[in-house]
Amino acid sequence: MSFAMNDDNGSHGERSFQSVNEPLGLEHFGRIEELLSYTFEDKERLDRALTHRSVPSKGNKADYERLEFLGDAVLDLAVAQLLLDAHPDAREGELSKMRAALVNTASLASIARRMGLGAFIRLSKGELANNGSERPSILADVFEAIIGAVYREAGFEAALKSVEVLFGDAIANVTPRDPKTELQEVLHALGGMAPEYLLECVEGPEHAPTFVSVVQVDGEIVGRGRGTTKKQSQQNAAAEALKIIEEEGAEYGS
Repeated sequence: MSFAMNDDNGSHGERSFQSVNEPLGLEHFGRIEELLSYTFEDKERLDRALTHRSVPSKGNKADYERLEFLGDAVLDLAVAQLLLDAHPDAREGELSKMRAALVNTASLASIARRMGLGAFIRLSKGELANNGSERPSILADVFEAIIGAVYREAGFEAALKSVEVLFGDAIANVTPRDPKTELQEVLHALGGMAPEYLLECVEGPEHAPTFVSVVQVDGEIVGRGRGTTKKQSQQNAAAEALKIIEEEGAEYGS
């Protein structure tokens, strides 16, 4: 079974769906569109946003990666604008922390689960066997790709409306969180793992020590931080761990 599909650069490719799963198809996309408060004119654009790179193709590949790249930028801007409106007295540093608390793999995967996106994602049989439709990194990527697809078809205002609807009260209720608290919540969302903080060493003279702490997950060091106090070094270690988890696509939850 195969059909021709436009890539987002205007080219055409024929995608083969042999050895792939059979997710909910075009006739069910209304469920996603209702949650987005947006109806796609080009349903195949939404289908691309739901197609993982593991799906084999003929000719030009049409999966969600390009739309995910676009959606990542659009989502950051949309959430930033909504936060500015919802928190007029917040300082730049606080707003950055709020956005980081809202736009991360665990948070986006949680929204994707509430939307039921796992049932729509097109995966290879191998990726499906690895529980790809529930993997936080894939769910988050698909969510970003869908936002990118809305933007690509209808512009920023339509994408902003979708983001506002999907995030709901989280925009107004979010508060700046310290890295240790955020890491605890991210790890819980990725499978209930608990971080463990260890003092690795103390550097420098006694009158001006620098504490070096590491944070471990399941015995593996995932972050290291320095600070003039033990608490500060732990916070910095947690901040590094959050950055690594985000950059690596939340493989801890795979």
